[in-house]
Amino acid sequence: MRIRHSISSNIIFRIIIILVLSAVILVTAYLGISYLGHEEEIAYAGQTLTDYDELKAITIDGVKYLPDPDVYTVLLGGVDKFGDAVESGSYKNDEQIDFISLIAYNTEENTCKILVVNRDTMTDVPVLGLGGRSAGTLYEQIALSHTYGTGLKDSAENTVNAVESLLGGITIDNYAIMKMDAIPILNDMVGGVTVTLTDDMTVIDPTFTEDTTVTLMGDQALKFVRQRWYVSDNSNLARIGRQELYINGFYHNLKASSTGNNSFLANAFGAIDDYLVTNCDYVKIGEFQNYIQSYPEAQVYSLSGETKQGSDDYIEFYPDKASLNQLTVDLFYEVAEEQ
Repeated sequence: MRIRHSISSNIIFRIIIILVLSAVILVTAYLGISYLGHEEEIAYAGQTLTDYDELKAITIDGVKYLPDPDVYTVLLGGVDKFGDAVESGSYKNDEQIDFISLIAYNTEENTCKILVVNRDTMTDVPVLGLGGRSAGTLYEQIALSHTYGTGLKDSAENTVNAVESLLGGITIDNYAIMKMDAIPILNDMVGGVTVTLTDDMTVIDPTFTEDTTVTLMGDQALKFVRQRWYVSDNSNLARIGRQELYINGFYHNLKASSTGNNSFLANAFGAIDDYLVTNCDYVKIGEFQNYIQSYPEAQVYSLSGETKQGSDDYIEFYPDKASLNQLTVDLFYEVAEEQ
């Protein structure tokens, strides 16, 4: 009797399992059919496509704007350290992002615009805690965004997130963040950069006299864009002025060097590979070079605002909100069709 009872129980148990599995299959099939009929509503992070667009929308002076789908963006950054790009061994490192520029190619208007972001800009910086998990934000210099993470991809993406947040929530398509060692290499690959010095910089190079026109080669380029102390008013605003000047010359020479040489940018990325963290693959690098070759010379912009002495002798830059909004709209957004 016990054996019969056991067999009977097993049969009932199997029937129940079959019924449950059948129900699961039916529900899954039904949901699959539903999604096939509503592909346009597939969610982005829990939001439908329409909701996702709304999530990215900003409103300024009663006018609604959405991210311009014709704008392709690349963040270029320089870390204030030398040496190979390697993991720090923890989720916090001693590197800061010293130079931040965001290139915006508008494929509809056929324009190239470059925004230089002051490293001292005060903003909400994402913080990474144990295991690299999000731990909220801190209101601090955007340069510190790179210190969270191992110094590689996670730190680069944290900087990208900080810049995206600063600019109203735009989406940055690609990034390339490099150590200081890369600047002389790239500079010389484009044949150097010619600038006219607006300040006396002989304290860092005896040839850097005021009003002199110099073709920067090798470490001279690094000195020109990096030096902050003992030059002009010692502020990052003065340095950004030099960086804007350098970017104009560098981009012009980059355009000339890459024209007729379709592998130039790939070779440049390869030359600095040890010092570089990027999410650009060779296909994207090729597209990037096409933009450089076919678009007009770049227009360079920077944020206006106020510099203040912060705690612990740190300099803090507070961007003018109206100016920041206007630049954000002009470079990355378009007016929403329905107001």
